[in-house]
Amino acid sequence: MSKKKKSKNIPLPILILIYAVLLFAMYLSLSTLALAIWGDSVMGTVDSYDSRRDDTTAQENRSQTISKGYWFVVSGKEYRGYVMYQSDEAWPSLTEGETRSERIRYLGLFPYVNKPSALCEFDEMGEVAIIYHILAPIGYLLLLLIVIRTARGGKKKKLAARKPVAPQIIEARSDTDMFCYNCGDKLPEGAEFCTGCGKAVNLRTPEPMEVSQAASSDPSQGDAGLVGFSDRCNSPEILAAAQKNKKSSIGCMWILFFVPLIGFPVAGLLMDDFPFGESLVIGVGISLVMLVVNLLTLRKTNQPMWEGVVVNKYSKEKSEHRGGKDDNWRTYTEYNTIINTDAGKKKTIVEKDSNRHMYDYLDIGDKVRFHPKFGTYEKYDKSKDRIIYCNVCSMMNPIQNDRCKRCNNLLFK
Repeated sequence: MSKKKKSKNIPLPILILIYAVLLFAMYLSLSTLALAIWGDSVMGTVDSYDSRRDDTTAQENRSQTISKGYWFVVSGKEYRGYVMYQSDEAWPSLTEGETRSERIRYLGLFPYVNKPSALCEFDEMGEVAIIYHILAPIGYLLLLLIVIRTARGGKKKKLAARKPVAPQIIEARSDTDMFCYNCGDKLPEGAEFCTGCGKAVNLRTPEPMEVSQAASSDPSQGDAGLVGFSDRCNSPEILAAAQKNKKSSIGCMWILFFVPLIGFPVAGLLMDDFPFGESLVIGVGISLVMLVVNLLTLRKTNQPMWEGVVVNKYSKEKSEHRGGKDDNWRTYTEYNTIINTDAGKKKTIVEKDSNRHMYDYLDIGDKVRFHPKFGTYEKYDKSKDRIIYCNVCSMMNPIQNDRCKRCNNLLFK
């Protein structure tokens, strides 16, 4: 009796529980930071308090578990809150009807988000707690993405397993070729004449198969093959290179997002003349700007290809201030290549100084195609060129090359 194959998919209830735990953990840290930066404070009333000793040898603020219930009033409306945390405080438990006053911080727009001030003020939390609440949401987010990716991977495998197997083509000898058409005797395999009557066998020769496009594209192309846009942009190898570039861009985007988000608050903790609140706001602002810029850049890579004609080229001298002294100016040459697309839009390639590759490569009247996955241009007629640019890495190559000498990807020929 065969054993039933165990499923490696995460059960849905467990998956929902994991999502809920990670999202709640992110909420705790993010709400603490939000209350510390934007929260308002009010005097509240603690009406339940309990302290449980866990370990006398534990680290600082880890010896006891504190549970606390409280209420406060904002704009005539009463709000309640409850927290549990670890601490070394040793307040006596409250008896029935006994209360204690304590400051509470809350969000003015949504007072339901609230905590005791001692748990969400930078001066009270300490450097270690601040760094923890900054890094913890990032860690929880990465774990959440890993779980989502794992769950999707299992689902894709399951769908792939359900797909019907492609029918296999089995070459078999036709019934009409197994018997002689004159006398009806059975013919041996590969016979050219019937052994019974001596008649020639009418064997049907199979039609030759078409030469695959991949095989026909391997030989070097002549000048005629250099006219027209290449279809190599759709080859699996080029599509894989585009996907690899996209993953690298996403990785750089997250690095540029997290470095200022973490670096500025840490600098605010270590530098006395750099207030932590100011450093946190600057870090978050820069991170959001970097995130928006990179998301817009990634969005451009998903746009469709477009074609157009070069209608004009010109250069002009420009100046820019380098900062510092008032006379610290730099003069450079800007090269502009104007393209009118088939859709009637105007596109401009802007290059500076010696980085004028497209300005020299493209001539007025040339038809070009833009590949947004790589941000590069392909010329329609390459028959008179001695060079060709790699559309994956922009490296200049001799026109005789079939692959780029730097990244080894196919050239669009």
